[in-house]
Amino acid sequence: MHSGDSPGTPEQHPDQPIFSQADQAPDQQQALDQLAQLAALGQSVQQAYEAQLKLTGQLARAEWHLTERSLTLAAALVVCFGAGLILLWGSILTLVGYLLFQLSSSLLVTALALVLLQCGLLICCWRSLGYLLSQVGFANTLKQLKTLVSSAKAGNKNADPLSRQTTAKKT
Repeated sequence: MHSGDSPGTPEQHPDQPIFSQADQAPDQQQALDQLAQLAALGQSVQQAYEAQLKLTGQLARAEWHLTERSLTLAAALVVCFGAGLILLWGSILTLVGYLLFQLSSSLLVTALALVLLQCGLLICCWRSLGYLLSQVGFANTLKQLKTLVSSAKAGNKNADPLSRQTTAKKT
């Protein structure tokens, strides 16, 4: 600094250009344009995220309706099993028991055969009930929510979890 310069004014060199207000205007406009673009991108990301949350809510509602239906069918299966099959199966066991006792004249063989038949029917019904109850749940909703949370944590807010799932299924 020269002795005559005030401490608040910058030191000027002959090869250093002096920027005027007219020169700074395009830079300021460019910065404002970039900020506007960033704001628009942020808005776009927010709208995409809100749309994804709305779709996840729709998926949860659909899975809830399927769960209700599966539980209703499982309850109906239990009622049908409890009422109708008891009468039918009791009649079949009575007939088979009578025929086996007539053929073998052994109460032990007849009772053992009837118990094995009863166990076979119970295993078949248990598997059917297990299949119906396996349809109960929110696996897809939970997977979607995990994808949304993990993409938000990773800072990858432009990623569409649905497009990643469909791409993964194609490969």
